[in-house]
Amino acid sequence: MPLSALAILLLATGATAQVALESVQPLHVNFRGATLIEGWYMKPPPGEVQTRQVEVEGWDQVHRRRATAPGSKMRQEVAVRPDGLEITHLRLLEPDVVGVTSCGVVLPLELLDGARFECIGSPRGEAQRGGRTWSGTLGQQGIRVIRELQYLRLHLPQGTVDLDCNPKGAWCPGEGLCPAVERFALARSEEGWRLWSADGKIRRGGLHEFKLVVTPAREAPVAEVHPPVNTRWTQPYAPTARINFGGELEGYVSSRPAGAEVTSDPRLGWMRPERVEGVVGEGELVLRIPVERNGVYLVSLLVGDPGEDIAGCFVDAGVGEAREMPAVAAGRFGSWAVPGRATEGEITVTVSGWRVRVVAAQAAPMMFANEDYHLQRGWWVAGELQESSGLNDLPW
Repeated sequence: MPLSALAILLLATGATAQVALESVQPLHVNFRGATLIEGWYMKPPPGEVQTRQVEVEGWDQVHRRRATAPGSKMRQEVAVRPDGLEITHLRLLEPDVVGVTSCGVVLPLELLDGARFECIGSPRGEAQRGGRTWSGTLGQQGIRVIRELQYLRLHLPQGTVDLDCNPKGAWCPGEGLCPAVERFALARSEEGWRLWSADGKIRRGGLHEFKLVVTPAREAPVAEVHPPVNTRWTQPYAPTARINFGGELEGYVSSRPAGAEVTSDPRLGWMRPERVEGVVGEGELVLRIPVERNGVYLVSLLVGDPGEDIAGCFVDAGVGEAREMPAVAAGRFGSWAVPGRATEGEITVTVSGWRVRVVAAQAAPMMFANEDYHLQRGWWVAGELQESSGLNDLPW
């Protein structure tokens, strides 16, 4: 009997698992022993779905799914470990196959009816707003529809669970601007609560893709899981950490790194002539920039020396290889920008070269650690597909 014809029963992930995948087809996910997800919701039907389990380090179960129907091909991945589950979806539809394509999951009526929720989205009905977050009660007499859903926190008898509908975060704000970003909706129906994403542009053909992440509720408030720190295409990256190596300067934290030479030279004043500024490194200079959240930052160093050229320097801030920086002539200032990674609340910046004087540093968040599906890991848990002949061939 082919694998797709079976209900794929899976081994339990252990007594300590908070999120457990009981089966993929039909889809059945438990949260702390209670059914949280009890089925797929897909239109148009994807055709016969084949499922294959693969091994991935750090994950209890990873299942690749594929289906082919007239005019469409689908690829999915369901991955689980005790602290969370990911459902990743990609579907290619040819032009004129369908006007709207939908995909998502079904949650039980008896679990969500009467449940308190918090969300970033647009609930229809009586809900309370606090900043970016809405809250209320789900049910036939309460909120029955939430549109433009980005993040959902459910307060259930078993505990509180988060459903992240845009795990890339606020830096990737919506459909059409970033790949694999779709707005979800939650709606009550006779079969259950549908949590799904729809694409109405698919009548012209194209890709419908998303990722849904289910975890026990994070410690952060809903609005702080993916804070919108920058508007990426109309404004520059806004720094959240600024350090002046020397005297006091409004908006900056003054710092004198241990072991570094701190100089007092009025010719270095670029905003205030009386400033004491500049940390000098011979051979290697290590700077540490404290930040509130781990992730990838745009790190900018202001460098300059009144009497010496600065050239032949390399900067490494934890992303990729060290980069050679442009020379800065004596008496001038230059800005060196590199991507930096914050771990344990700190970015370590290493400047190597003959001699360098750093006047100030700043760091602007680009992507927080919980939104990183590009550098530390890929979009798919099991990695990209093997080499294929194109979109019409989706191999394992």
